[in-house]
Amino acid sequence: MKYKKKRVRKIMESKHSPDEITVKNEAEAEIPEVTGPETPEDEAARENETDAPTQEQWAEALKKTVEERDSYKDSYLRSQAEFQNFKRRNASARADAYEDGVRETISAMLPALDNLELALKHAEANGESEALTQGVSMTLKLMTEALGKLGLEEVPALGEQFDPEKHNAVMREPGGEENMISEVFQKGYKVHDKMIRYAMVKVYSGAEA
Repeated sequence: MKYKKKRVRKIMESKHSPDEITVKNEAEAEIPEVTGPETPEDEAARENETDAPTQEQWAEALKKTVEERDSYKDSYLRSQAEFQNFKRRNASARADAYEDGVRETISAMLPALDNLELALKHAEANGESEALTQGVSMTLKLMTEALGKLGLEEVPALGEQFDPEKHNAVMREPGGEENMISEVFQKGYKVHDKMIRYAMVKVYSGAEA
């Protein structure tokens, strides 16, 4: 039995020569590895490898990005400047509107101020009671002070040189210094250096009667 097993093994080993075995091994080594079907991820990776941007394309993309950045920055700076200008214009418009409202209000109250001054003058001239005179005087003072806080100022006139920017000459009389104001019929006022009413005056002509 032992003899037969050894004989069979020798026969089996002798069926292929060493050269045949080497050729067989080389052939087996050349067989490509079998893989499964290509997945979408594999296909995308392969396309990305073939479509990779070149150095010139990267440079062009960087240049375009820098230009867009500069454009956005310039637009932002212009918007900021326009907004600041808008704020200044808006603040100036509000201030002008406020001052115009103050001047209109004071202008509407000037006739009442004129009447108080006229009433005080007549009360003093006619010897009215001291209580009445003091009452009118106090009312006139309080009103003048209140309007003064809003910027009301009386325009100097009597004894001043006539100025067409401040005075309105309605009469002339001979003698005296030419264009010197000799009498004031109605006081003139300004608010924050802006005239709201010209003084109505009489001036000397300088010529002898």
